[in-house]
Amino acid sequence: MQNINLLSPLLSSRIAAGEVIERPESVLREFLDNAIDAAATEIEISIEGGGVDSICVSDNGGGISREDLEIIASRHATSKIKEDGDLYRIRTLGFRGEALYSIASVSGLTIRSMDGSTGKTNSITIDNGVRGTITQSSPIKGTTVCASNLFAEIPARRSFLKRAQTEAQLCRNLVISKALAYPEIGFKLYSDGALKLSYERTSSLKERIMMLYRPSGIQDADVLHLKGNGENYRLDIVCTSSAMHRSDRKEIRIYVNGRAVDEYSLVQAVAYGYGELLPGGSFPYACVFINDDPELVDFNIHPAKREVKLRNHAEIHHAITLLLQNGVPRRIPEIKAVQNELSLDIPTKSQPAFNNASGKLWTGSARHVSSPGAAFVTNPVRRPEDSSWIEKAKELKRIRTEAAGSTESCPEEKSGCDGLEFRYIGQAFNLFLIAEKDGELYFIDQHAAHERIIYDELLGQTTVQKLLVPIQLEVEKDVDEFLSTYSYIYTKLGIMIARTGPERWEITALPAVARQIESQVVDFISNNTGDEKELESGIFAVIACRAAIKAGDEIDRYSAEELVRKVFGLKEPACPHGRTFLIRLGEKDLREMVGRTK
Repeated sequence: MQNINLLSPLLSSRIAAGEVIERPESVLREFLDNAIDAAATEIEISIEGGGVDSICVSDNGGGISREDLEIIASRHATSKIKEDGDLYRIRTLGFRGEALYSIASVSGLTIRSMDGSTGKTNSITIDNGVRGTITQSSPIKGTTVCASNLFAEIPARRSFLKRAQTEAQLCRNLVISKALAYPEIGFKLYSDGALKLSYERTSSLKERIMMLYRPSGIQDADVLHLKGNGENYRLDIVCTSSAMHRSDRKEIRIYVNGRAVDEYSLVQAVAYGYGELLPGGSFPYACVFINDDPELVDFNIHPAKREVKLRNHAEIHHAITLLLQNGVPRRIPEIKAVQNELSLDIPTKSQPAFNNASGKLWTGSARHVSSPGAAFVTNPVRRPEDSSWIEKAKELKRIRTEAAGSTESCPEEKSGCDGLEFRYIGQAFNLFLIAEKDGELYFIDQHAAHERIIYDELLGQTTVQKLLVPIQLEVEKDVDEFLSTYSYIYTKLGIMIARTGPERWEITALPAVARQIESQVVDFISNNTGDEKELESGIFAVIACRAAIKAGDEIDRYSAEELVRKVFGLKEPACPHGRTFLIRLGEKDLREMVGRTK
């Protein structure tokens, strides 16, 4: 049987330090937090050997008195909180009094600071837990803090660090992250004596973020600054238009009260906000700054304060999504002739989906004009392998029938009808429908276009079918809890769902168009939670995608024309998954490609 031993203060402090100080980046984070809390307007950082050899941060903040230096870096010594209630009203980046104590346990920590009351500069060194005496040093403004030889006396910890270049890059990323949230502070970073980063002070949040975006090729016209307010919070979102996107979420940054946090659900809120504006699998550049009531925020749940709990989380989540949905405009790709080559151009200025000859936004219904000379598909129609073709054909027939009623009241020979004319040319590669309108050619992805039309119609449908045999499903605990409170959301969508036991549910009715894809509907319900709008969009996107005409399906001319007519009636040419299905080619650009000028 092992004897129980009391750990020495030094050993226990080093164990505790492991929760807060993982690498040089952790040290730098704590130094920067203290400098920002000291109301600095200029911060200079210098690292050597990736921060392992040394990290120094100098600021022009308020400084530290000699009396405070006597107890600084002692365990739980902090100027940020004094009583229990302060822990629930945190307005500073640091507050627990653990950081400097932990750093001093695993490195040589030196603090030099000007005492504002005496004008004298004092210095103290704490070397791996051994505290030195306070001495006077050469005058400086503010405070300089240095940590040297990190983990020198803990070789096992040092062995887990990465190469100096990698550690230096992590430090650089941290400085950028801090600088984005505080445009009123100037930041400079030196690595091994070379200036690596310089962000000048600015009064504009967007301008500070552009200091990061411009080197990546993002122009000012591609970036928006959206603002919103709630009962207890304020939102600032600096983000790119739909013209700029990337294949991962790494540039979706979330800040709560000036602190960068890892909050995946709020990252999802940004993705939901863009929704249809971006192609599937693409994500925007976005910095979301949430200024929330400190009494509704809890950072005291992670040693490094990278996580947060928000008591008004659902409200903020929904507000982010709506702010982006209402604030980010659609961009329509256009093929341009550039040096005798065709290139895909996405305009940087907001524009309507379709324009008439006068340049005014057209909001009426389109009508087609058939031409004897129009080219169209004449290949014999073969029976597609897709067994659901009959249902899809019926859907297109229904679209055509509906359209027939509207065209009867607006015959082609009648002038002054509300709408614009287009000429359907034909189908290419059993995928693209080609139409001419206002001197431009439009190439339409038939699957994505039909998917969007079905999706819009589903949003207004009320027809449901009761199932003879209910569909049984088992869900995880979090989904079970969600459905117990919010099952009414699915009921409003035409999906009748009832709880039959712990984590067990059954579906008793579905929308008529979803009868062929029950398994996909069950999979969606079993794996998704969220607000009403997100669930509505998600489930209908699943249904629309499965029911739509597929790439490779050949469709008759009249059905194609009505599909094109429906497309020109849409406000936004994007499928429910966000993929843009419309590209245009202007006559001028096409003429330039073949060397013909008027």
